[in-house]
Amino acid sequence: MKIVVLISSLQGGGAERVAATLANQFSRMGNEVTIWLFHSEEQAYQLEKTVSVRVLQAKGKNRLIKIVNRALSCRREAALEKPDVLLAFTITNIPYALVAKTGGRIKVLGLERANPRSHKGLLWAIARLLSPLCDGFIFQTEGAKSCYPYATGKKAAVIKNPLSVVYERRIPAEKSVFKICSAGRLHSDKDFETLIKAFALYRKEGGRGELDIFGDGIKRGELEEMTKSLGADGSVRFMGFTKNLQEKLCGYDLFVFSSRSEGMPNALLEAMAVGLPCISSDCDFGPREFIHSGENGILVPVGDVKKMAGAIRWAQENSEMRERMAKEAKKIKAELSAEVISRVWLDYINQTLCKKVET
Repeated sequence: MKIVVLISSLQGGGAERVAATLANQFSRMGNEVTIWLFHSEEQAYQLEKTVSVRVLQAKGKNRLIKIVNRALSCRREAALEKPDVLLAFTITNIPYALVAKTGGRIKVLGLERANPRSHKGLLWAIARLLSPLCDGFIFQTEGAKSCYPYATGKKAAVIKNPLSVVYERRIPAEKSVFKICSAGRLHSDKDFETLIKAFALYRKEGGRGELDIFGDGIKRGELEEMTKSLGADGSVRFMGFTKNLQEKLCGYDLFVFSSRSEGMPNALLEAMAVGLPCISSDCDFGPREFIHSGENGILVPVGDVKKMAGAIRWAQENSEMRERMAKEAKKIKAELSAEVISRVWLDYINQTLCKKVET
């Protein structure tokens, strides 16, 4: 099968990581895979040599001209490559995918990678309008699917994100410092403000932990200033983006996730899969579908500083129960392995969209 993945870039991010993971696994399973990019910046995720990459340059003096040129580039590339399936990663790329399909036999799959409730204005209106025109649609959660029109949902599938986990955390020896970490874009949706306030409260009440935050974004300066104002700057470090997050996670005692809105929390899932004890906000969508609070992690209300601080303190003081939860959390590694999830994707493509194509 000839599969094209259309995504703006392969810089750091959850959708980008999933796109790279699927492309690699599809290729290993005998498919011809190409990734179309609109930006040629350095790629954060390694691709198999058998995965081709095309950068579709969009020249123009203003935004409208660039949009038109992108659409025309997709149309030309589709005519040359003649893929069987075009996967439009993120809803902003659905219009380009549909233009590429026009007049051809290409099947277009739309992909929702965020929380639809966070979409606003014209973008959301266009996505809802165009989504039924796709041959199929893939959501990460049932909650996200419910936000779309019935005409889209009736031909859609809900498929979890794949995990390509190569590291495994070992239970560390007791030490004087309790090492806590978090990861994600430094964006308002991730609500690192609640995490930092909760950590500062935990320290004020006698906690002996240190917090490292992996990721970068527009809120970094503001979050650093907040950390200083709370007197926690000596125990909080902003680590920036890292390509080897899984390996880094293995060196910590606890992962804390404070997001207020998610499509599917990739960083949280990776932390669980490597065997790191996790605390998460109970946000829409994702965490409650994987975490059974008290069994394989802890859920706290969104934005609740006191309960998050209390959960961190409990995790520090109850090492045996904390590690028991981590052992349960690690089971998600098999459930969401790249091979298992990629096969579900291919089955959906074959059975629903491309019944005549064999993989």
